[in-house]
Amino acid sequence: MDTMKSKMSHYFASMTLLSGFILALMGIGFALSVNLTRRSDPEEIAITYTFIGFGLSLILIGINLMIIKPKEYHRYAVVGGFILSWVGMGAFYLIYPEGWKYPNVTFVAVAYATGICLLAGNAFANTVLYQIEERARLLLQEKSDREKDLNNEDIDKEVQKALERSFSGDDEVSSFNLGIKDKGYDFILGKAFNDSEEKKIIFKDDVSEVENLKYSRSGKLKINDDGLDSASILLARAINNDPSVNDSTNKNSKQKKSIFNYIKNIFKRHKNG
Repeated sequence: MDTMKSKMSHYFASMTLLSGFILALMGIGFALSVNLTRRSDPEEIAITYTFIGFGLSLILIGINLMIIKPKEYHRYAVVGGFILSWVGMGAFYLIYPEGWKYPNVTFVAVAYATGICLLAGNAFANTVLYQIEERARLLLQEKSDREKDLNNEDIDKEVQKALERSFSGDDEVSSFNLGIKDKGYDFILGKAFNDSEEKKIIFKDDVSEVENLKYSRSGKLKINDDGLDSASILLARAINNDPSVNDSTNKNSKQKKSIFNYIKNIFKRHKNG
């Protein structure tokens, strides 16, 4: 039933469009046959423009009837444009040439122009909106198809395969060596990177303060100053790790005490000047 109705509507629209073309061509042909000019008979001018006017209106009506999925306002626009355009052309045929003066000219021209604009604007708006909606529908359909192709089960399978490749070592990037493989990098590793931590390079220290510290530790540093020489001996005994030296130090604790008192007195004497 819907298919029959659609076919009838399409047939009616085609016939309307064809009738409009025929009327417009008849008007142009009549104008050529009578060699129409501004000084021609008023009846010839009225017939010519009436045919062309009605033909243009029918052409636009036929185009509007062929629109697929028209909007809600489509019917009102078509009916309003049809009535205004035909009223304008009928009034022109009736009043021309005696009544073709102000303000009748304005009323007729406005009525016909408004009707033609309604028909043309409605056809253009519906066509553009239909193209936009159709494009949006196609995009949504493509997105829906892609989502159907990649369902949750397929996604889980792909993730599982990627994890298996990663743990098996077949993948180019290994999670255990941070993506660095012997056959994959294109830079040269430095000496510090390749050397083992067990390799040590010992440099001889020739700093004079270190040598003096060695002599102080051994107790052999002689400065010809009783206080500093005694301090050197005490320093050597304090930092010496030799057990025999530590034992002798414990035995001579009283002597240390007297030496410290002696050093203390020397510093006081130097301080008092």
